[in-house]
Amino acid sequence: MSTKLKIAAAVAAAVLLSACSSPKHEPMPLVNFTPSMEVTEVWSKGLSSAEGFLVPAVYDDMVFAAGGKTLTRLNARTGETEWSVSFDSPITGGVGSDGYVTAVGLWDGNLEVVDAEGKVSWEKKLTTELASPPVVSHGLVIARTMDTRVSAFEASSGELQWTYQKSQPALTVRLPTRMLAHDNFLLVGQPNGHIVILDIASGKPVFEFQVAQAKGVTEVERLVDVVGAPAFSENLVCAAAFQGAVTCVDSTNGQTKWTQKIDAVAGPAIDEDNVYAVSVNGEVQAFYRESGEQRWSNKTMLYRGVSAPVVFPGAVAVGDEDGYVHFLSPRTGEEMARVRLSGPIVTQAQPFSAGAIFQTSKGEVAYLSNR
Repeated sequence: MSTKLKIAAAVAAAVLLSACSSPKHEPMPLVNFTPSMEVTEVWSKGLSSAEGFLVPAVYDDMVFAAGGKTLTRLNARTGETEWSVSFDSPITGGVGSDGYVTAVGLWDGNLEVVDAEGKVSWEKKLTTELASPPVVSHGLVIARTMDTRVSAFEASSGELQWTYQKSQPALTVRLPTRMLAHDNFLLVGQPNGHIVILDIASGKPVFEFQVAQAKGVTEVERLVDVVGAPAFSENLVCAAAFQGAVTCVDSTNGQTKWTQKIDAVAGPAIDEDNVYAVSVNGEVQAFYRESGEQRWSNKTMLYRGVSAPVVFPGAVAVGDEDGYVHFLSPRTGEEMARVRLSGPIVTQAQPFSAGAIFQTSKGEVAYLSNR
């Protein structure tokens, strides 16, 4: 990573901390409640501490998780280690996998790609560190770097197939972000508050829609980076932006269905009835997916560093900086269950079977289930 980009990242982080944390708020104490659902920790595995915003990848009965300098494949049902591979530099971007090809980014700017047996297939020196986990889809490994460049490499050989890049604003926020592959398209959130949809085969943009519009005078006030991952459900695609909004678009015609103002810190989640979003201050909100009208708001976890929501069987779940996972009612937003893991939960859990796979910054990977 170049000195210039390191300085830019440090400035962006400082700006984000200043914008979000001043004045300093004490985390709201945990509320007492009577549990109304049972959540079980099926298994837990301790890996090395996670650098950056690492997200496990789940494919069939496999979990690919990274910590420290090591990438590990676990059995998703038992938590048993199936293989692991170590690199010379800490893993700071990942994990992306289609079950056969798995990719991670290293602190030194390398993109590392391994095969189904955990053997390194190839590596590439990128322009900077990864800004989000790689996407493995359609025979390609697609990487997005801190300079907003999206590069697609042939999965078996590492040969560059295409690149896409838009101009980068002077300041950006440093929050978890992810690309989303759906059918033949790749959805990429932009620091200008837009989602660009690329044709995966060619890398050419086919559509773009606005999530939020920049407002204010200063560069800090005008930050509207798309955060987290876009969420896709049937004909609805939703995304959220920092200091902006959560916006849902009809994927069949590109028309905006609704938008709600929110200072988002993570991407949304969608179930059959609701769209869920989390604010910078830790407020969790649910909106009716068809109308966008607010269904409920939960303010019992303010300033607890709440993570992106994940749809859980019979609930919506969020983690916090103390390692607690809170399970909320989709109908009322009231807390129904709570489980504690070791270390802050800063990235979105991944749905699996009757629950979800969570990873903490201290390296714990756990499968939580309500069955």
